[in-house]
Amino acid sequence: MLSSEVMRPARSTRLSIRFAALTLGAALLAGCQAQPLYGNLSGQERSITVSRVDSRIEQVVRNELVLGFGGEQSAGAYTLDLTASASISGILPGGVDNEFSAARATVTASYVLKATGTGETIKSGVRSAEAQLDLPSQSVAQQRAMLEAETRAARAVAALVRADVASVLPR
Repeated sequence: MLSSEVMRPARSTRLSIRFAALTLGAALLAGCQAQPLYGNLSGQERSITVSRVDSRIEQVVRNELVLGFGGEQSAGAYTLDLTASASISGILPGGVDNEFSAARATVTASYVLKATGTGETIKSGVRSAEAQLDLPSQSVAQQRAMLEAETRAARAVAALVRADVASVLPR
């Protein structure tokens, strides 16, 4: 008898070990579920009414939140009062007249989440986000670049606010 024959288990033993390992793996994975970071909030998120706003930046943030919360709600269980503002600051002076060739758009949003029935404040906070932009020499192109950077920053702020709100809603 060769030593390799002694060391190798029988074919039926190998198959039963593989079957047992496969069965054990399937049993362990049956308990696993992929879930969103803050759980399943579809029912709670759909019951949030976002306040009306006045400025373009506030409207971008509001639209992103309304879409993220599952659509417009007329009478939700929660009310989200929202204000937002934007600013542009130059960060890279250069050129002949020492004009800025790059800038940073910053959007800051303040929010208060309240229970509609009681008026109790559930969560409040201030979140901000930035977007970088290049400032071309043409004034129309500069204005368009500023608007696009503000929009990018507003969308980022909306994602932060939505995550904050989702973290405090009951599951």
